[in-house]
Amino acid sequence: MTQRYVVNDPIRSFHLAVGEGHQIHVEEYGDINGQPVIVCHGGPGSGLCRESAGYFNPKRYRIILFSQRGCGESTPLALTHNSPSYLVDDIARLIDHLAIGQCILAGGSWGATLALLYTSQFPHKVKGLVLWASFLASQNDLDWLYGPLSAGAQFYPEQYQKFQRGQSDTQQILNEYLVDLTGQDELQQHKAAQRWHAWDRQLTLGALAGRYHLDNVECILQQAKLMNHYFSPEIMLQLKPLEEVSEQLKTIPTWFIHGRHDLVCRFAAVQKLAKNTGAQLYVLDGLGHCGANEVYVEAIRRAADLLACKLSH
Repeated sequence: MTQRYVVNDPIRSFHLAVGEGHQIHVEEYGDINGQPVIVCHGGPGSGLCRESAGYFNPKRYRIILFSQRGCGESTPLALTHNSPSYLVDDIARLIDHLAIGQCILAGGSWGATLALLYTSQFPHKVKGLVLWASFLASQNDLDWLYGPLSAGAQFYPEQYQKFQRGQSDTQQILNEYLVDLTGQDELQQHKAAQRWHAWDRQLTLGALAGRYHLDNVECILQQAKLMNHYFSPEIMLQLKPLEEVSEQLKTIPTWFIHGRHDLVCRFAAVQKLAKNTGAQLYVLDGLGHCGANEVYVEAIRRAADLLACKLSH
């Protein structure tokens, strides 16, 4: 059985003030003199995942995890001064604070989105990329997730009817959830968050959805708020630079890992991006979005190992 690398306790854990009253929670693992890799978590809003450190050989990598604004142990848990542009600036501040110069960026799903967005603006700072289950944040990607003609809606029509609540347009669905999640009625907030989380879990886990639950209702609520906030039209405009990121990727060693049956993030779009940029692409047939699978773990770990070897020569 393929396993993650055994990563011991963090070298250090701290909070970094990044402006506007926000502080991000940071943890470092591995070799302080190793190749620095900053791991961007998914969600948006899930917070850092310590298990993701195990994708990287702790004898070769300096592994840096952080929770993005408004989630995990970062403070405050707020939507104000919280958008992709702020998150990119936070990565820049973190790199400056750690005095690491160039670094590798890694991440899955929304974490891949953020890594690519940073790369589009600071390509000279990026030595390489390891990205899995990548979300490219176009309107087509939102429709694939939440629209009535989405793959998920066709696979799970009963669950989708509960999620869409009579709305027939992707943006209408998102708007209604944002109103409910940010309104004054706390009961309405929690009901909306539970519906949102149920659909997200269904797409991510498929037949295993009933086995896994987030027990912390406040975490469910905060993540649902952040996701809807980030997917609003005015915030999505900040992700437009992703449309041009292919030019930067042509000169940066990049590995994409993607499940062909991913109902959360479209495989076809990632396949096209990898082809246009000459990036490495590991296609995981028969797998979806969830990386909690030994084949997925092996693929990400292998990509990280190969990148480390490439950069050492």
